[in-house]
Amino acid sequence: MNLYFKRLTQLPLVKAMTNRWLLAALCTGVSSPILANDLWTLYQSAQQKNGNWSAQQYEYLANQKNTQLAYGDMLPQVGVQGSLKRSHFYPSDDNIPDVGNGSGQVGIGFRQALYRADKWATYEKAVLADQASRLQLQQQSQQLTEQIIKAYLNVLRAEAVTESLNAEYTAIKAQDTMMQARLAEGVVARVDTEETRARLESVVALIANNDVAILTAKQQLSLLTGQPINDLDQLKQPINTELVAASSIESWLTQAQTNNIDVQLAQTNLAIANKQVDFLKANLYPKVDLVGNVGWQTNTNNGPTYADGTNYSIGIEMDWPLYTGGRTSAGLDQGRLQAQASQSRLAYVYQVAMTQASQAYLNLVGQKATIKAQQTAVEANAKVAQASKVGYDLGVRSMVDTLLAERQYYAARRDLISAYFDYLNAYVDLQKASGNLSANTVRVIDSLLQ
Repeated sequence: MNLYFKRLTQLPLVKAMTNRWLLAALCTGVSSPILANDLWTLYQSAQQKNGNWSAQQYEYLANQKNTQLAYGDMLPQVGVQGSLKRSHFYPSDDNIPDVGNGSGQVGIGFRQALYRADKWATYEKAVLADQASRLQLQQQSQQLTEQIIKAYLNVLRAEAVTESLNAEYTAIKAQDTMMQARLAEGVVARVDTEETRARLESVVALIANNDVAILTAKQQLSLLTGQPINDLDQLKQPINTELVAASSIESWLTQAQTNNIDVQLAQTNLAIANKQVDFLKANLYPKVDLVGNVGWQTNTNNGPTYADGTNYSIGIEMDWPLYTGGRTSAGLDQGRLQAQASQSRLAYVYQVAMTQASQAYLNLVGQKATIKAQQTAVEANAKVAQASKVGYDLGVRSMVDTLLAERQYYAARRDLISAYFDYLNAYVDLQKASGNLSANTVRVIDSLLQ
């Protein structure tokens, strides 16, 4: 066995893999204590440490202020107004004395929208945009949840394959040792030993490649969770294939129709586009505001035309554009076209959601049947491999037949492992398509680990 590992580390691929492990240790801090191995704790870590998710939350909070800004624009606008001025007049006639004057004025002005269809449409559009922003945050939360679960499963899948390959290596290594001894005794031909050695080298290469896959999968999981990844909880085998209660595909399509985040977001974007049309229509209507101010004035020249005092004013202002060079009608046409585009996009997103839900459900059902078939295949191939060994010992089977039988057995084991993880990925896809992917999904997957 020590000779095997010595040879293994001399392979170029393994050397590169070793260097990447060292690089990963520097980048992710593998030497630091591992705080969590289970899926649920890593999921919670991602909620706190994933920089992209944190940025999306701050963007959502910032977008929420748009509604407050639009609402505030419809309330009275009050402000302080003031001026300080000094003027001097120099007559051309020297017999007339120069005249100087200084004045100061301070006051309070206000403006209140009375009839502003544009402001009201802006406010309604901001309310819808806030709803869209909330849906986008839910969409991004689902994406992060999906990425974490699948990244975790990818690590477990690669590690499970390595375990299978190691078991195959051990079995073939024992055969190789036996064949070398028999070759030395002159009992078997060299061609049989070469076949065994070739298969052994092939498994070594597969192990090396799969170790690289484990490293890559762990790096991706570490990036998502902000945690260094070492040992993870393993999948209990055989897995529970009853994660979804038996029901018709129509029930899942109904859930997708009402709960799918992409559909809800497309519906909200259509409402925003229609409200934009209302905003553009507002440019055809008059804009009426109530304005007023109160001011206090003082002058350095106390002549009758420069008296100190207080002034009040209140009135109504109206702005009604009659001709804008065609910009208003062109903008309105543009808004209607954009609304039609949103309508078409909604129809497409709806079709995609229905297709994804249908495919995920059928894939889940198919993978459940595949698991059952692969379990039977593993049992059958195990018996065939054992019978082939006995047949070889009795001289009725060749070593090629024995190796082929063992290869099929271990291949069946790896196919079963892949079926397990394909089933879990299909479960996650179905939860996402039906709008049910959440922390509860993480808990369900976590319950399958040990």
